[in-house]
Amino acid sequence: MTAIGAEDINLGRSWGSTLAAVYISLVFYGISILQTFIYYVKYPNDNIYLKLLVLLVFLLDTVHAFLTCIGVWDYLVLHFGDLAYVELTHPPLLLSIIVTSLVSFTVQSFFVYRIWFLSKDRFKWTFPILLMPFVTAQPVIACCYTANAMVNTSVQAVSGPYLTKLANALNGTATAVDISITIALCTLLGMGRTGFNENTDRMLLRLIVISVNTGLCTAILAFLSVILLVISPNDLIFTGVYYPLCTVYCNTLLASLNVRSYARGGDSHEVYHLESVSSHSRYGSNRLSAPGNRFKSVDLRFQTLNIAGMQNSEENKNPGHSSVDV
Repeated sequence: MTAIGAEDINLGRSWGSTLAAVYISLVFYGISILQTFIYYVKYPNDNIYLKLLVLLVFLLDTVHAFLTCIGVWDYLVLHFGDLAYVELTHPPLLLSIIVTSLVSFTVQSFFVYRIWFLSKDRFKWTFPILLMPFVTAQPVIACCYTANAMVNTSVQAVSGPYLTKLANALNGTATAVDISITIALCTLLGMGRTGFNENTDRMLLRLIVISVNTGLCTAILAFLSVILLVISPNDLIFTGVYYPLCTVYCNTLLASLNVRSYARGGDSHEVYHLESVSSHSRYGSNRLSAPGNRFKSVDLRFQTLNIAGMQNSEENKNPGHSSVDV
């Protein structure tokens, strides 16, 4: 091993930021452990597909935590002072990029499904058709980036123009998708507000706030990765906000599931009806029966997001209503 004195090495703008990113990631990983535990305890009756989705995302987040820890340990402990080794890329940290893209793909697909489920028949496929190509592109770009970085093993080569463009494309796509999902969810939930049922409107307002907070967290981190990589392409400063992105995606999914009882005011079984476009509205308002008001009757049941699209007994009793689980 070719070693030099520790005083001759300045890793602050390179592996120092990566080490800080790992610390931050582990903090969020601890939160995801707690959130996963809360989810399985609080929502035992959720659909089996949703439970498996949570398990998959949590396991991927765990793999990401191990890969980043092993990568930093390898660089800064096992090969401390070995400048030649520090200047090369190695698999653990590169593979964590693929894991991050798989988590983002899974979480974003879940929210695209939620948009599809909430949308009216006329626009049901609009957002999935527009967004899914960009959601799917992220793992593809991540695999291309990782493969090229493994072939060009120099850290300097990773900072080259081609791989920098791939990294910016990956993070830029993630940012655009997260913002689009947030806007779509907020729009659909906002359209459901009637102005006549205070409890329902309050519940929908809470959901809008939750959607904005969860969606913007991942979008901001991905956008900052792009900005830092553009400002300092020859450093690894961008890793300070990129590596925590995986576990933030995991926490975004878990938070959106665990806040359901808060959104409905702590009641696990109450059903809120958003009546519209019916001339027999119980509110007796001409506004609801106006031809321009096209919102259909929706039941918001905050039990689970029905991945299989199965209809429950309440829907059989009310065939004129469509059920939306958020």
